[in-house]
Amino acid sequence: MAIPVGGGPLVGRDAELSILGAMVTAVSTGRGGTAWIEGEPGIGKSALLHQMLAQAQTTGCRVLQAVGDELDQRLPLRALVDALGTEADAEVGSLLRSGGAGGPTGSGDPVPAAVERLLTLIDGYCAQTPLVLAFDDLQWADEASLLIWQRLGRAVDQIPLLLISAYRPVPASPTILRLRQTAEKRGATVVSLGPLEAAAVTGLVTRLAGAEPGPGLRRIAQQAGGNPLYARELVDTLVREHRITVGAGIAEIVDDDRAPVSLAGAIADRLHFLSPETNDALRMAALLGADFSVLDLATVTDTPATRLLPVLDEAIAAGVLAEEGNRLRFRHGLIRQALHDATPASTRAAMHRQAARALAEAGVPVDRIAAHLLVTPEALDGWVLDWLAEHASDLAYRAPEVAADLLRAGADRTSGDSRQAAILRGLSTALFLLSRLDEAEQTIRRSLARARGGPLIADLAWDLSQVLTQGSRHAEALAVLDETLSRTDLPTLRQVRLRARRSRVLTDLGRYDEGEREARAALGEGERLDDRVAVGHALHTLYLLADYEPGLELIERGLAVIGDDPELFDTRLALLVNRCVSLDALGRTEAAMASLHEALRLAERFGTRRLTNLYIFAASSQLDHGAWDEAYAGFTSLSGPIREDRMLQVTGGLAIIAAHRDDRAATAEHLRAGAQLGRHTGHLATTASYLNMARAIDAEQRGRPDEAAVVLAHTVDEERAREFYDRYVWLAELVRLALAADDLELARAAVAAAEADAAQEPLPLRVLTARRARATLDGDAAALLAIATDYRARGMPLELGQCTEEAAVLLARSGDVPAARAALTDAVRAYVDLGAAWDIRRADTRLRPYGVRRGPRSIRRRPSTGWDALTPTEERVARMVAQSRSNPDIAAELFLSRRTVQTHVSNILAKLGVASRIEIARMVVDRSVAQPDGARPDDRAASRP
Repeated sequence: MAIPVGGGPLVGRDAELSILGAMVTAVSTGRGGTAWIEGEPGIGKSALLHQMLAQAQTTGCRVLQAVGDELDQRLPLRALVDALGTEADAEVGSLLRSGGAGGPTGSGDPVPAAVERLLTLIDGYCAQTPLVLAFDDLQWADEASLLIWQRLGRAVDQIPLLLISAYRPVPASPTILRLRQTAEKRGATVVSLGPLEAAAVTGLVTRLAGAEPGPGLRRIAQQAGGNPLYARELVDTLVREHRITVGAGIAEIVDDDRAPVSLAGAIADRLHFLSPETNDALRMAALLGADFSVLDLATVTDTPATRLLPVLDEAIAAGVLAEEGNRLRFRHGLIRQALHDATPASTRAAMHRQAARALAEAGVPVDRIAAHLLVTPEALDGWVLDWLAEHASDLAYRAPEVAADLLRAGADRTSGDSRQAAILRGLSTALFLLSRLDEAEQTIRRSLARARGGPLIADLAWDLSQVLTQGSRHAEALAVLDETLSRTDLPTLRQVRLRARRSRVLTDLGRYDEGEREARAALGEGERLDDRVAVGHALHTLYLLADYEPGLELIERGLAVIGDDPELFDTRLALLVNRCVSLDALGRTEAAMASLHEALRLAERFGTRRLTNLYIFAASSQLDHGAWDEAYAGFTSLSGPIREDRMLQVTGGLAIIAAHRDDRAATAEHLRAGAQLGRHTGHLATTASYLNMARAIDAEQRGRPDEAAVVLAHTVDEERAREFYDRYVWLAELVRLALAADDLELARAAVAAAEADAAQEPLPLRVLTARRARATLDGDAAALLAIATDYRARGMPLELGQCTEEAAVLLARSGDVPAARAALTDAVRAYVDLGAAWDIRRADTRLRPYGVRRGPRSIRRRPSTGWDALTPTEERVARMVAQSRSNPDIAAELFLSRRTVQTHVSNILAKLGVASRIEIARMVVDRSVAQPDGARPDDRAASRP
C-alpha cells in the first residue's frame, strides 16, 4: 500500500475523513459500499485515500490499491493486476501475456477471460476477509478495468467490499461520468474536495515552516488558492531558498517580492535543485509511467542499477520520488508532468523509441513496448515495423485498442512490403475482438487484394467468412468461400478446411442437403489428412443436421478429435453446448447441466467471444426448465455487445417471462425491441421462438386467440420443420389456441406436426407433446392428467399447469365440478411457483362460467418480503452464503454463472431487508434453530390436497 509522502496528519479534511471512516468501519463488519473522491490535481485526493487505506488496515481489512497512469490507460487491466499482486499476476498476467492463435478465428480472447478471473479472485478475497479496493487516478483507467469497476459496484451491497475511486472530474470522460452516475443511483458516497479553508492552509503552512506564519507568509500562502499541493510546493521552495525566518514563534518570509506565483514554477524550482544526472534519469523515468522499477529504469537508460542508486536516493530526498514496495513512484503526477513537459517533443519521441527497443530486448510484455510506440507513431521505422510484424497477433489479443491504432499505422508504412500481411492480419484480429466488424471486414479485404499465394488467401477467406457470419451475412460469406474454392492454387488441406466451413454456412442458410454433403466430404478428406480443424468443423455441422441420439455420437467424436487444441477452442465450446442440448432432449438432465457447466468454466477461464452467448444459452435452458427467476437474472446480468440473433433470443426470453407474469408494459417494451431486430431463417430461425411465443400470449391477452394462433401457425409446415426443431415447446398450446379460434384445421395440423416429430425421433418431450396435443384435440381430460404427472416428474411446472388447466376445463364441461376444482388448484399451484399471473387469471376466467372457483385458502402465494419470499434457488444460495461460500463457489455448485448468483444474493438481501452477507448468515442460523427440519411453511401447505 502506498504511504503518503510528507507524513503528518491530513489537514482540513475532518468531515471527509469522518464520512469515509464510517464506510471503512461498515465494511469491516461486513457491509460494503462505494465512495468516489473527486477534485482538481493537488487538492488532496491521494492523501485522503492513503489515510483511509491506513485506517482500513488497522481494522483487519485486506487493502489493495490500483493507480491509473496516462501512458498505460489503453493497456487492459495492468493497474489492477499490479494492485492485486503476485497471485493476480500468476493467474491473470500470464494469461494476458500468452496472446492468441492468430486471426479472428484464433483461440480465445484473453481480455474478457482476465476480467472474469480478476472478478473471481476479488470475490474469493471478500469471502475470506473484508476488502477495501481503491483506484487512484481512475481517469486513466482502461475500459476493461472500468468494466470490472462497474461490475464490482453492483456487488458491494452483497459482499464485504468497499470500492474507493479517486479521479479528476476535468476533463470529463463520458465513461467515467456514466460510471459515477450509475454508482450514485445505487447509493454511492461522493466526496468532492474543494479548496482548503484559510485556517486549514494556515495549519499546513505552520507544520511545513515549523512555526505559525506571519502576515507576509500568510499572504504568499493565499496564492495557493486552498490547494494543499501548491501550498506545500510554495513553502518548500521558500525553505530551500532560505527565504523563511523563524523568530518569537512566528515564521515570516523575507524578500517576498520574488516569491513564485505558480504551481508549475514551484515544481520547476524543486527540480532545479537536483543534479543534472538525477534530472536526466527522472526524465526517462517519467516516460515509464507513474511508477517504475529500478530494473526498468536501468534497462531503458542502459545504466547499471548500482550507478542509479545515488541518483534515486537524491530524488527521494528531494521529495520527487517515493518508495512503494519494490517500486518507485513520483510523489505527485504534476511533478512527473513537469519533467515530461520539460523534454522537447522530438526528444521525447526518440526517448520513447529507445525505451521500447530496450524493453523489447529485455523481453518485457508486448503491450508495454507498444505503449511507448503508440506515443510516437511517426517513429515507426525499420526496427519497429519488424517488431510489429513479428508480434502483431500477440499484441492484438493482449491490447486490442492499442493494436488497432499501432498496426493500422504500421500497415500504412509497409505498403508492398512482405511484413504487411502479418500486420494486417493482426489488425483484423484486433478489430474483430473490438466488435468493429465493418473495419475488420475492410482490413481483410485489403489483405486479400494484396495477398499472393493460395495458403494465405485461404486463411483470409476463412477469416472473412467468420466476420461476415458474425454479422449475420451468411450469403456473402458463402460467396467468399465459393470464390476462394474456385482457385486452382489452394493446397489440399486449405481446400478441405474451407469446405468444412462452407458446410456450416450452407446449414445456417437452410440449405441442409447441400450442407450435409459438403460436411461429409470434408470429414472424409479431413480424416485422411488427419486434420483436426476440418474434422472438428465438419462433425459440428453434421451434428446440427442429425437427430439427437446419433448427433450425440457425432459430438463425442468431435470432442475426442479436437482435444485441447487451442485453434479449436471455440469449436470445443460449441460442441459442449450442443452436447448439453442433446442430453437434455434425451432426458439426461443432470449430464446435460454438467456439460453446460464445463463449457461455462472453460469460457470464463480461457476467454472467448462466445462467453455472452453461453450466458444466454444457460438462461434459456433455465427458462425452458421453469427456473424463471434464474433465467431472468441471467438475461438481465449480461453486459457487452450482443449479436443481433442472440439479442433476439434475449429479448424474446424477457418478453415471454413478462407476458406470463402479466407485466403488460414490460411485454410491450420487449416486443417493440424485438420488432426492430432482423428476422432469421434457416437454422437460425429458432432464435425467434421465444419472441413468437410472447407475441402469441400478447394477442391472447388482448382477446384475440385467432391472432395468437396465426403467430405460430407457420411452424406446422413440414418443409420448415428443421428450422423449428424445438416446436414441441409450443405445438400443444397451438392446438388450444386454434380450438379457441374455431380453426379446427390448424388444430389438426398442429397435432399432425407433433406426432410426426415424435415418430421421426421419439424423444421424451416430443412424445409428451404429441400425446398432449392429441388429448387436447380429442378433449381427453384423463389423458391430460396422466401427462401432467409426467411433466411433474420432469420438473416442468409451466407444462404441468397448462395440462391440468386444460383438463380442468374439460372436466367442468362434463359437469364434474369437484374434479375440475382439484385440477384447477393443481394448475394454479404450478403457476404460482412461476409467478405466472396471466396464466392464473386465464385459468380462473376459463373455469368461472362453469361455476368452478378455487377456495380462498387453496393456494398460498409467495409473499414479497421475508424468508418465505425466497425462491427455492434463493434459499439454497442463502444457506450457502451462511457457509461463507463465495459467489464463484456457489455458481460452480449450482451450475450458474457468477453474475446470476450475484443477482440472487441481491434479491435475497432485498427480500430479507438486510444489508450484508453476515446478516443473511444470522437469519439462516436463527431459522435452523427455529425449524430444525428446514421445511418452508408454504411447502407444507402446498402438500395438502
